[in-house]
Amino acid sequence: MARVPPAGDKLSFQANHALLNPHFESYKLAQPPHPPTSHPLPAPFRLAALPDHARLSYNEVAARARHNHLAAGQRGDLVFVDGEGQLTALTLDPKTAVPTFHPLLRLPLDSTSSSSSSTVPEYPTALAVAPSLWIVSNGRGRLFLVRVDAASPSWTSSIEAEFELREGSDSATPFRLHAAEQVSDTDAVVLLSIVTKAAAPSPAAAPSSLPTPSSMAATTRHTISSTTQFIYLSARVSLASHVDAAAPQQLAVSWRLACHDLPSFVVYDRERDAFVVGAGSKLVHVQGGRGAAEQDEAREGVDGDDVLMTPARASTAAASALGPAVPRPPPFSWTQDKDSVTVAFPIPSDTPTSSIRLTFSRLYLTLHVSSSSAFAASSTGLPGGVGLPRVSHKRLWADIDPHTSVWTFDREAEGRDSSYGLLTLHLEKAHAGTRWSDVFASTPARDGGDGDAAAAAGPARIEELDPELEYEGVPESLDPSELAAITEQMEQWAQGLVRHGIAHSDEGLGSGIPTSLTGEEVDVEVDAESGRPFVVTWVEGATATTESSRPTLVHPHAAVPYELLSTPFPLAVDASPSSSSAPSYDGITVKHDVDGLLFTPPPASTAAYEWSHASTFPALAFVLATKRDTRFVHHLLPSPLSSSSTSAATSGAVLAFDAPALPTSGGASAPTRDGANCFVYLAPPPPVLGARARTGVQMVLRVGVPGAGALVGVAAVELEGGERAVVALCEREVVVVRVL
Repeated sequence: MARVPPAGDKLSFQANHALLNPHFESYKLAQPPHPPTSHPLPAPFRLAALPDHARLSYNEVAARARHNHLAAGQRGDLVFVDGEGQLTALTLDPKTAVPTFHPLLRLPLDSTSSSSSSTVPEYPTALAVAPSLWIVSNGRGRLFLVRVDAASPSWTSSIEAEFELREGSDSATPFRLHAAEQVSDTDAVVLLSIVTKAAAPSPAAAPSSLPTPSSMAATTRHTISSTTQFIYLSARVSLASHVDAAAPQQLAVSWRLACHDLPSFVVYDRERDAFVVGAGSKLVHVQGGRGAAEQDEAREGVDGDDVLMTPARASTAAASALGPAVPRPPPFSWTQDKDSVTVAFPIPSDTPTSSIRLTFSRLYLTLHVSSSSAFAASSTGLPGGVGLPRVSHKRLWADIDPHTSVWTFDREAEGRDSSYGLLTLHLEKAHAGTRWSDVFASTPARDGGDGDAAAAAGPARIEELDPELEYEGVPESLDPSELAAITEQMEQWAQGLVRHGIAHSDEGLGSGIPTSLTGEEVDVEVDAESGRPFVVTWVEGATATTESSRPTLVHPHAAVPYELLSTPFPLAVDASPSSSSAPSYDGITVKHDVDGLLFTPPPASTAAYEWSHASTFPALAFVLATKRDTRFVHHLLPSPLSSSSTSAATSGAVLAFDAPALPTSGGASAPTRDGANCFVYLAPPPPVLGARARTGVQMVLRVGVPGAGALVGVAAVELEGGERAVVALCEREVVVVRVL
């Protein structure tokens, strides 16, 4: 069925208000039905070491920190690959949940890319395409088709085929393996990504024609190219055995797409033959001279982010072609004490006081200097090219007392012959003792606007940048003695961490967990930091076999900001024909105010792209906002076969694993590293006849004993009776958590 997305579709993740719970108050702490159990690994897990020349972008480092090294199979087994290529499987006893380890084989890592000075190896990844068949990447440019025989107590495995990706060179190109799906009895399709480094933008690319200072409302568009891009590749993999092949088979790329980010989730919709990719930016076709429309789309989505510049910033960009740019001073300076904030603006010393228009209110400030003084400013000149202050009803960082706040104008700020004076505002704090982090509140991001209007605007995307943005983020001018005191306190804080570890109470962060949404515990600014922004790209026609038959890309909400809170656990269930527990995708959790809403993909019978709101995790965004070292956040839904009391009392659980990220350089972590904290949030059951639960259940579990090593992966396994256990893989042991 041909599906056409509505223009400006903002309803891809529309909340069902009948499933919301505005009366929810808090999560109550409870003990788990089974304590976590730890089991040592047969051999320590080691990460792949990075070469000395490795230079990683922020997105690459963040993706490595969130990389899940534990993969779920299709017959209740889990598999992981360490940095040395060792492939290991583990299974849980269906009654006791005790793990059994099955060391399989060691992948060859001596691919040609290992000696290249321009490539960086990726983490190895294993994905199941059939109950006994796995597609495994070694992180260095090769794929392996591995068959696992579980007929005997001592499992055996063999490599049936080997594939290699070469992009523009004679050596293998390292790639990430994101998805692998069997599409026929003889073929599977894989989704890969490689990193490309673009050249840094040239200063000569600055606009040649700049607006004059008189056109202060004009703006100039300047494109700054990103230096890191990710190219998504799709390829067909033959599932036939090629053990007699003398050399690896070359992967034939079917199509290429480009994106600024790596995916947060990838789903393959078999009925629609589509990959559903959620990432921080949309996927676009790679620019390759196939038509003007495609080049325009690729230029818009791949070449760089559009940055709108004021005339002053545009002048700075043009001047950079002639030499190093001189940073502009801030438009004002400010300092504070316990009771007040002092803000100083430089203006021409001959400005008459009648030309100064300044009004105070409890939360807003307005400051204008008349145009007659503007001419004086242009003739005398302000320090560093600072313009005249112009603030129109701008919100302050906190409340002030407008009745006791005053302003003064010192015409001789720098002596009798000074060409400029200081207009000083003395703002009395409404709440004495509150320390301001800025003078003005940050301007919220503008809404994408009406979709129809945006569509009618066409390709001419002209936007106006708020000229008052330069008044935000101005650092405070600290007295040297005060700065020295702050530095000393920071040094004492750091020494406490070194001596006593991250849990030391002197760090000032505390170890308590906010459990209530009432009173002063709601912090809008802190809550806004939870979740990862994402947009969804539908890659339809994903199994196209040639680059000429490229897939169709659909972006239902490319300009609408959504935030991802959790994805489903990799779930190992028995997918054999005789089993009734066929695997299915359990959706994603999207932020909605302070809640997390679980959405499932649209069914194949509909022509829309609207996901279905299945259930609600009350206050999930609120509780996750307090976690600053979260590695993995996944949700787990009760099995239809489950008969436990815990499963009956909840509509699902979200598990957040709070653990420091592993060092990207590889190797083993420090011996003192001991797993992670696991925060479990059990959502109350859906409302029945209007009755809504006011509380939910939370658990705080320690994953790993001292010396267990860092957390490297998590997955879930379905046990007897439909119980679902979570398996956490640490560097030296495996921890089994039974909560649902």
